[in-house]
Amino acid sequence: MVSGREKQIFGIIMQEYISTGEPVGSRVVSRRYDLNVSPATIRNVMADLEEYGYLQQPHVSAGRVPTPEGIRFFLEEILQTKILPKGEKTMISRHLAKSFGSIKDTLHETSLLLSEISQNAAIIILPKLSTFILKRIEFLRLDDKRILVILISKSGMVYNHIVQGEDIAQDELTKYSNFLNETYADMSIQRVRDMLVVEMTSEKARFDDLVRKAMELGKTALESVEDCPEVVIEGKESVFNYPEFSDIDRLREIVRAFEDKGRILRLLNQVIADSGVKVFVGEELGALGMRDFSMVASGYFRGDTPVGTLGVIGPLRMDYARVIPLVEYVAKVLSNLLEDI
Repeated sequence: MVSGREKQIFGIIMQEYISTGEPVGSRVVSRRYDLNVSPATIRNVMADLEEYGYLQQPHVSAGRVPTPEGIRFFLEEILQTKILPKGEKTMISRHLAKSFGSIKDTLHETSLLLSEISQNAAIIILPKLSTFILKRIEFLRLDDKRILVILISKSGMVYNHIVQGEDIAQDELTKYSNFLNETYADMSIQRVRDMLVVEMTSEKARFDDLVRKAMELGKTALESVEDCPEVVIEGKESVFNYPEFSDIDRLREIVRAFEDKGRILRLLNQVIADSGVKVFVGEELGALGMRDFSMVASGYFRGDTPVGTLGVIGPLRMDYARVIPLVEYVAKVLSNLLEDI
């Protein structure tokens, strides 16, 4: 069991390390903080914390820095998160509401805002297209073999793709799209997909040629929708301002890690269905080549449906007390805005 005194001193070491990025020695702790204990006691406590695996000494005769295990202990046992100032909450809500139009633009703005406020890199997974509420579907004849499908979501997002089909006159295509819009508007694209599979075997589809052909084309059009979520990263350059990442070889590694969006996506998929904030520390980001980093992430929702993830990536000495409530609040505001996508 870690004693109250050990927690107090470790909390101070974390505070100093977050502020300076430098190893923390017992003299710094004893001089800057009135703990009513001798420097020798502080040294003993630091030695015990090192034995626990929570501190390490990067250089002989230097102070100590927290290990990833120590940071995890700090997060779970010591950290007290800050309350976001009311003015900052108002600014975030107004900024995101003002930019709300195209969902893609809004999410880019969200990522930029997170990066600017946290002074770290920000990342967001855009929702899969299948989660969007369908406003309209349109079919446009390109030639005797190709049909352009235009999907418009309730939030105004437009998605185009081409499907191969038989030669169908434009006036027939218009009838098909009118039927689908009258029948399936205001449902999620995934819901429409599922209903078309079921209803294509219905009595109406068997005896009504227009209904059957409209359903067949609609099913083909929606099955062809690309559903690989997009990953947006903003503020990567902010990480380069930290002196611990000034080495040019280290910077190259960081750039490569940010470019590997497939691995980032797989990691953030662990968060998407969970409520609340999750923090990845050190080795938990090892698959990305970012063992010297932490990531604070949260899922965001449309109603009760998880649709994406957002988060902040920064050094191990990230200001967790500020970043955790920031990520939590931005996810909440974004979820509220997405009720009608």
